[in-house]
Amino acid sequence: MNLRKLLFAVLLLSLPAMAQAADITGVPKIREGDHLQIGNSRIRLGGIDAPSVDQLCLNTKGERWACGAAARDELIKRFGSKSWTCHARGVTDRRGRTVARCEADGEDIQKWLVSNGWALALTRVSRDYEGDEKAAREAKAGMWQPRASASPINTNADVTSGPPTRIRVGVRPGRALA
Repeated sequence: MNLRKLLFAVLLLSLPAMAQAADITGVPKIREGDHLQIGNSRIRLGGIDAPSVDQLCLNTKGERWACGAAARDELIKRFGSKSWTCHARGVTDRRGRTVARCEADGEDIQKWLVSNGWALALTRVSRDYEGDEKAAREAKAGMWQPRASASPINTNADVTSGPPTRIRVGVRPGRALA
C-alpha cells in the first residue's frame, strides 16, 4: 500500500512538468517577431532574437525605419492565420514565457525568420540557426537589406558611437537593450 501512495505522489508531482513539456497548438496571436500567444500560453521562440516591435533600425543614410514592426508583420503575413505546433523546451524565459520551437505546415518558424533576415540566431543559447543567419546576411534579406548597415542589431542605443543600426525608442544613449 505504501508503494502505491508513493507512486501516486510521484505522478501528482510530475503533472506540472508533463503539462509544461506538452505541445501547444493553435492559431497564434503574434505580438512580436519572437513572442506570441496561443490560447493562454505565452510563448518565446527559442534560439533566435527578433527586434522588439518598438525597435528601430538605421539605414545606410542614418535614417530610422521600423524593423521591429516589419519583422512582426512579415511573420504575420507568412504564418499568422495558420495553425502552429509549438514544442515546449521545458523552460521559461525571464518574463515567464514558455520557450519553444514552433512550426506551421511542417516549416520551422525560427528557421524561416532567421533565413529571411527578420531575426538573428541566438548563438549563446543554440547554434541551430547560425548558418541561416549567415545566408540571410549574404543574401541581404530582411534587416540585412541595403538599407541596413553591416549588422541590424546593436545592443547599445548610443547612435553616435560606431555603426549602430538598431535602437529602441525611449532608451537613453549608452543603456543596453533588454
